[in-house]
Amino acid sequence: MIVTFKSKASGDLIYFKDAALKLLQLMGRDDKVPSALYADDVGAALAQLQQGLAAIAETERAKAEQTEAEIADKPNGGKGHVSLNVRAVPLIEMLQKAQKKHSPVQWE
Repeated sequence: MIVTFKSKASGDLIYFKDAALKLLQLMGRDDKVPSALYADDVGAALAQLQQGLAAIAETERAKAEQTEAEIADKPNGGKGHVSLNVRAVPLIEMLQKAQKKHSPVQWE
């Protein structure tokens, strides 16, 4: 399933459901799709998302240090992994634009 984030402040964003639900949880929202953020709530959701992502980044950094040696031993270098922090960048930008333009954000 796909979740689409929409705001008049920017273009639409499409995420797979698992990534979208993790990002919504970090924003302090439940896993209800469709739903929305009022324009007044965008700033708080953005701040929560950034704090949650910072904590995840620290955990991923520690894991990466532990597994570096394991990946170096594999002939193909192991599978690539796109972190949630990287996946969140477009959503963070959307929320920042929505906050500046005082626009709501919805997802479906």
